[in-house]
Amino acid sequence: MVLTYMQRRPSGIYEFRQHLPRAIAGKVAPEFVRQQVPELVNDKTGRFKRELTKSLDTKDYKKARRNDLREAGRVGALFDFAVELFHGGAPEAIQHLLPSLQKIETDALREVLEADEGSRRDGDARKQLQSSAERAQWPDLEKVHFGTRGMEESHTFVLEEEINLLLGDFKRAYARRDPTIIQAELHVYLARHGVPIDPKSDYHYEAGLALLRGTVRGYELRKQRSEGREVSTPPPAKSESNGPKLSEAFSEWKAGSSARGGKKAAATSIVEAERAVRYFTQYHGNLYIAEISKEKARAFRTALSSIPKRITNKQRALPLRTLLKETAGAAETIHATSVNKYLTLMGAVISAAEREGKLDHLPGFRNPFHGLALAVDKRNDTTRREPFSDEELSALFSTGVFTDQERPAGGSGEAAYWLPLIALLSGARLSEISQLRIRDLKRNSETGIWFIDIGNEGGRSIKTDGSRRQVPVHAELIRLGLLRYREDLVEPGAKDTSSLWPDITVNPGDTTPKAWSKWFNRYLRETAGIEDRSIVFHSFRHAFKRLARNAHLGEELHDALTGHAGTGSVGRGYGSGFSLKALHDAIGRIDAPQSVKALPEWKPPDHMEVIKWRKR
Repeated sequence: MVLTYMQRRPSGIYEFRQHLPRAIAGKVAPEFVRQQVPELVNDKTGRFKRELTKSLDTKDYKKARRNDLREAGRVGALFDFAVELFHGGAPEAIQHLLPSLQKIETDALREVLEADEGSRRDGDARKQLQSSAERAQWPDLEKVHFGTRGMEESHTFVLEEEINLLLGDFKRAYARRDPTIIQAELHVYLARHGVPIDPKSDYHYEAGLALLRGTVRGYELRKQRSEGREVSTPPPAKSESNGPKLSEAFSEWKAGSSARGGKKAAATSIVEAERAVRYFTQYHGNLYIAEISKEKARAFRTALSSIPKRITNKQRALPLRTLLKETAGAAETIHATSVNKYLTLMGAVISAAEREGKLDHLPGFRNPFHGLALAVDKRNDTTRREPFSDEELSALFSTGVFTDQERPAGGSGEAAYWLPLIALLSGARLSEISQLRIRDLKRNSETGIWFIDIGNEGGRSIKTDGSRRQVPVHAELIRLGLLRYREDLVEPGAKDTSSLWPDITVNPGDTTPKAWSKWFNRYLRETAGIEDRSIVFHSFRHAFKRLARNAHLGEELHDALTGHAGTGSVGRGYGSGFSLKALHDAIGRIDAPQSVKALPEWKPPDHMEVIKWRKR
């Protein structure tokens, strides 16, 4: 029996809910742990949460059940990693988050000199522990100048002896490379920085030597002060001098402009950027912007290039370094275009901080992600997309889905039939078609023209602002029965805000039905016999562009139909100076392929299936 962690909220939306393991629940999470598993840590308290809750983004029980099982696998792996990390069992995963040896040495030097400076300015403890009246009771004791700054002569003498004595001890210990003498100070330092204390580790030993080196140097400089020489205490590193942290820059980029009409990132871009920032933080830590050097950016690019193309849900929950270690030597990694997308988004996050003046105090600052894009080999690019040929369209539209009412399970009912036809005769993207609601297939009251309204209302997402458009329904789609299909959804009482494709499932956070897309690609290869890997669903969009050119439509016209921004004036955007009537006339000039004209009219599912159809 598979455990379920699903419950229903008062709103009707299901959520995933699971208690954290007792080994970590409610405990203080060290900084390096917080950076690795931020999802499990309360930002305000710095402690592990008691339980983890996450919306399953659906009111449908079956969909929620599937999402719940997938989330349980991911979270289980995340919990296991957090427990292992908290107890110091995965040092290789946090190595990049540990304080550098140079930082430890510098911090030790500064702390020694800060304490020394305070002692010289404020004098010895007699001024704090006694008053002048109390001191006057013993007139034979050395006179202490209460109410003044600086050290007494006797205190100076004792301090010099102390410095010489301790400096000798520290030097001899370092000569033996034995940091035992500062073991207590080392543990305090490591605990302050949330570093697991493991006396047997190489890092523990090297950190001890670094602390000892800084201490020796600090006492040498204290001795110079006792000789009357000017020795300044190095100031502590000011985090604000390095700009905002990457996480802070991302939050501001995600929020976008507060001005009315100001641009905000699309939902899909936010999801992808969030993943890019998470990967970077897992690899290098949540650095301040100025700490992200070109070298770190290149190292991140190399790491991204090693991510496997296919990973399991359990692997997906792992931090990037651990994932790369477990999947080293993967047969196929993500494509260069995917790597470039991550790099572009990272550059955009930092550019937003730069644009808001958060980095103005850093002279000569340059975005470390600019100019890092990988060169993509277009000659043998397996991700290239070609338009369908007439022969390939004939092969597809002669299969059972289009001729014999076959409805394979993965095709999600009538979506298997309509999505390819709409894509071919409108040029719309899969994500745009799959998100359509009943109300988005509508009729203009003035002209009587039926059109597809592509936008981001009702929780939909579009690629860019220029993707917002109205695409008249091609006459061939009307002949085949698209309007009748819509009517068969409306008649039983379906709300106009309901999906036009009731059987399609989209995972939380996605805008494209990935399962349906995979089914369609399999159907192309195995059933239609189209083996060319450059032919995919997006090939319909390329085919539509070719049909538009064959119809002698100007580039500006078919850019308006497909939502391409173009390179011209602002008029290339939504509206683009074309009325719905003009766009309708343009669509009318596009001649549908013969393989589509030969298709019979669509019919709803037969016999008993009709009952199910009507009850949706």
